[in-house]
Amino acid sequence: MTRLNDFIKTIHDRNAKDFMGSRQFPGVTLRTLIFLAVCLTMRDTAYAGDISFKNDVMPVFFRGGCNNGACHGAARGKDGFKLSLFGYDADGDYYRLLEEYIGRRVNLAAPEKSLLLEKASGQVPHSGGRIFSQDSEYFQTLLRWISAGAPRDEAETPEPIRLELKPAKIVFDKPGSEQQAQVFAHYSDGTLRDVSHLAVYMTNNEALARISNDAKIKGLQPGGTHVFARFDRFTVGTEVVVLPEGDFVFPDSAANNYIDELVNAKLNELRIRPSKLCTDQQYLRRVSIDITGKLPTPEEYHRFISDPRDSETKRTAVIDELLQHEEFGELWAAQWGEWLRIFTDTNPGRGTSMKAGWNYYQWLREQMVNNTPWDQITHALLTGNGSNFRNPPSNYYTMLPQGNLDPMKLGEDTAQIFLGLRTQCAQCHNHPFDRWTIDDYYSFTSFFTGIRRKHGTEAREYYTFVDIDAEPAMHLVDGSPMPHRFLGGELADVSGKDPRKVLANWITSSDNQLFRRNLANRIWAHFFGRGIVEPVDDVRISNPPSNERLLEELGRRLAVDYAFNPKQLVRDICLSRTYQLSSGTNESNLRDHSRFSHAYLRRLRSDVLFDCLAQALEYKHSFRRSTAERAVVMFEGGHRDNFNSYFFSTFGQAKRESVCTCETQTDASLSQALHLINGSTVDDTFQRDPVLIPRLMTEYTDPAEIIKALYIRILSRQPAESELGEILEMASDLNDRKSTQRFYSNIAWALVNSNEFIFNH
Repeated sequence: MTRLNDFIKTIHDRNAKDFMGSRQFPGVTLRTLIFLAVCLTMRDTAYAGDISFKNDVMPVFFRGGCNNGACHGAARGKDGFKLSLFGYDADGDYYRLLEEYIGRRVNLAAPEKSLLLEKASGQVPHSGGRIFSQDSEYFQTLLRWISAGAPRDEAETPEPIRLELKPAKIVFDKPGSEQQAQVFAHYSDGTLRDVSHLAVYMTNNEALARISNDAKIKGLQPGGTHVFARFDRFTVGTEVVVLPEGDFVFPDSAANNYIDELVNAKLNELRIRPSKLCTDQQYLRRVSIDITGKLPTPEEYHRFISDPRDSETKRTAVIDELLQHEEFGELWAAQWGEWLRIFTDTNPGRGTSMKAGWNYYQWLREQMVNNTPWDQITHALLTGNGSNFRNPPSNYYTMLPQGNLDPMKLGEDTAQIFLGLRTQCAQCHNHPFDRWTIDDYYSFTSFFTGIRRKHGTEAREYYTFVDIDAEPAMHLVDGSPMPHRFLGGELADVSGKDPRKVLANWITSSDNQLFRRNLANRIWAHFFGRGIVEPVDDVRISNPPSNERLLEELGRRLAVDYAFNPKQLVRDICLSRTYQLSSGTNESNLRDHSRFSHAYLRRLRSDVLFDCLAQALEYKHSFRRSTAERAVVMFEGGHRDNFNSYFFSTFGQAKRESVCTCETQTDASLSQALHLINGSTVDDTFQRDPVLIPRLMTEYTDPAEIIKALYIRILSRQPAESELGEILEMASDLNDRKSTQRFYSNIAWALVNSNEFIFNH
C-alpha cells in the first residue's frame, strides 16, 4: 500500500502519460491509471477522520471470529486468505487486505463490491458462512472505511491502554436474574469509548452464569463464577454471584485465624455452610501425610489419642512436632524436583549426568530440610554459574528438553515455575485470554539470551556463564531487538550487569505479587488438593482466584511477615479450621469444588502412596540406582528405569519432561485398582518376605488386638464395633497358624485396597 500511496501522490504533480512504462512504475497501463484516478478522487472527497483501521476495522474481524484459529487466523490462513491470530499484527493484516493482491479483497472504486464485504455478508459463497448482515453496524463500519479510501492509520492514532467491564461485580438474589453489562476502552489520548458491541465474551462456568453477545449477563444456578470481555489485546472479568433462594443463616463457628475469616466471608457471601470438623483420628492421619508424606506410627497414634488435653491444643502440638521432621523438607524437595525437572539421561545433550543430577537433588534437599527461605533458593537457581558438579544450582540451565540452551524455553519455564504464568501463547501472537503480548514474551526472553555453556574437564561436566554484551531477543514480527522488560513491569537496567541477577532480584522481591502469590498458592494446593488458582501454574486474567482476598493475604504473609519461610505459612494453614473440616458435605456445599467449605478427597500422590504402603505393611523395597529407602527421596523420581517403575507411571508420577504441574496425576483409574488388587507391589509384601503379620501374631494372642493393630497401622483409626464383630466372627473357624496368617493377610490386603487408605480425607 505504501507503493500505491506513493503512486497516487505522484499523480497529483505529474502528467499520467509520464508513468506508463516508466522505470519507477513499470507495467502501469492506462486501465490501471483510470482505476487509480477514481481512487484518488474518492480519497480527496471522503472524510476518514472518524474511522481507524486498528480501532474500528480490526475489532470487527475479532468480533466476527475472522481472525481466530479456526478461520483466517490459522497458521496458514484459510481459503488463501490469512489474518494475524486475534489481530496481533495490524500492519500485516493491512498489507494482506490491500497490498498482497491489489484490488482483489478491497475495491476502492466500488466499495460495496469489495470481496471482503461480499464474503462476510454472504453475498458470495464463503466457507465461514454469513458473519453479519448488510444492515449491521459491522458491515457499515467496513463499508465506511473502504469508502474513505481504506486509509492506513496515522502514527499518532490513539490506541487502547486499558479495558473496563462494568459493573465490577454482580450479585443476583435468585437464579434467572439478568443484568446488562458494558465494556469501556480507555485510549492513550485520554478518551473513553463504549466497545460493548465490539468485545467478545466468555464465561468460566456456563452452568452458573452466561453472558450474551450483547453483554447481557444471566444467572442460572446458585454459585459464583466470572464472565469476561475481550477487546484488542485486553481481557477483563467481573465476578457473578447467584444466591440460592430462601433464608440463610451462617453457622456461628469461631475462626481459628485469618484464613478462616477470609474463607468464611466468601462462604457467607455465597450462602454456603461449611462442614463440621473432622475427628482427631482423621486429623492426625491427614496432617501427618500432608506434612511428612508418612502415616502416623502406632506409637504416635496412641500418644495423640490418649493425650488428655483438648483437641485444639493437641492438634497444635502435633503440627509443631511434625514440622521439625526432616521428612517435611524431603517431601517438598520431591515436589520441587518435579517442578525443576530433575532427571538424568545417558543420551548426550539431554538432561544431565547421574553425578550432576544427584548433586542437584542433594543441594535442593539440604535447602528444604534446613528451611532455607524460598526466595533465596529461587535466586540461587536463576543466577547459577560455573560447574554443574561443584555448583549444583547451575543445573537449572542444563535441565532442558534435548539439552538445547534455548532462551525462549528458559523464559517460558522461569515464568511458569516462579510466577505461575504460561506465556507460551505469546511466542507467536498476543495471548488470547491474558494480558501478555508478543512484546512481553520477547522482552522477557532477552534476560536469557546471554547464557552460554561449555564442557568442563570431562564430558559430563558443564560450565554455565553469561555474556553480558549479548544481543537481546529479536521480535518475531519485525525482527527488532527487544529491550529487557519484567513481565507486567518496567524496563530493566542491565547495562554492564548479568541480566539474570537483575531478573532474580525483581522476581524474589517481597513486593512482587506474582512470585509471592504463586508460592503461596502452591503451598495451599498441597494441603487442599487444589489451588486458590487452579491449575497453580496457569495464572491468568481468565482464570481468576476463587478467593482473591485469601490468596493476596497468604502471599503477603509468606513474603512480608514470614520472609518466605514456608513452615510459618504451613503452620497457619494446618491450624485453620478450614483445613480441619470434615470431607462430609451438607446440602449447601455439596456442589462446592473451589471455595474450601469441606475437605476434598485427594488420592495420595504416587511416591507418597508407595511409601505409605511399605510403612503400613512393614515391607522394605530395594531401589535400583539409588540408596534411598523411600520413594519420596529418589532424586529423579521412581518412573525412570527404576524398581517398580510400573507403579509410579500407573499412579501418575511426573515424567519430568516439562515444568507443568499437570504432569503429576492424582486421578483414580481402573489400572490403579487392578494393580493394588493383584499387582506385585502389594502381593510381594505378603508372599516374598512377610514381616508384619508374623510379628503381630507373636506379639498378640487376642485376635481382636491384631485386628485393631492392623486398623491403626493402615487406617490410623480403631475398627468400628460392627467391623470388629464381623471380622471376629469370620476368625472363629481358624485352627492352624498358616490359615490364620492368611486370614490376617487378607484383612490387611482389604484395608490397603480401601478408598479410606488410598485417599487423604
